[in-house]
Amino acid sequence: MINCNNLILGYDKAITPAFNLAINDNQWIGIIGKNGAGKSTFLKTMLGNLAVISGSIKILGQAPGKINQLISYIPQEREINLADRMSGISLILSSAVGWRFGLPWYSHKLRRRVAELIELVGAGDYAHQPFNTLSGGQKKRIYLAQALVNQPRLLLLDEPLADLDPHAKQHFIAALQKIHQHQKLGLLIISHDMHEIACHLDAFIHFSSTGVHFCETIECVKEDTYVGV
Repeated sequence: MINCNNLILGYDKAITPAFNLAINDNQWIGIIGKNGAGKSTFLKTMLGNLAVISGSIKILGQAPGKINQLISYIPQEREINLADRMSGISLILSSAVGWRFGLPWYSHKLRRRVAELIELVGAGDYAHQPFNTLSGGQKKRIYLAQALVNQPRLLLLDEPLADLDPHAKQHFIAALQKIHQHQKLGLLIISHDMHEIACHLDAFIHFSSTGVHFCETIECVKEDTYVGV
């Protein structure tokens, strides 16, 4: 799914040493590290939003930015301007056909898929309510359904648990569990609350001062207090 060869990440200058990674299809990977270590930079580089400093990275065999239609990304902070009465379900539907010209038309197949996704993420009780009236946790579950509507092969989540209360966190994690059980896709998730989701992940990428390391168990990174385990 992802192959990195002597990859160095950064903006105008390097923020990581060179590293190699090979991540298989459908793996669920936690990304751990202190602020500024390169975690979000890694996701943005995969999307082609940032150029590599040196080395190479391939996503599903292609260069960054070439197959973004197969990748869904939920950034840490997201602000969108919607009509006051636009519902969560309308947001999901419109995102599936937003590239078309003219008035939107939604097929029965698309409506069925959106209904299934709303059920999958546990947003059925409020999906028809105006999106702007929803809580932070409710909005994130709508975003999660939106991210899945076009059947991506890779899902990137940047701190999806940030700013959620304990109850909302548990609902979001439950939604991820269901997705893992019912959808075939890879997941990369950045979180400072890794202890709450570690048992659902296959492995971890640790961005540290000594380099970028792939770990199959959380024990290899427990020495860092920010991991939360």
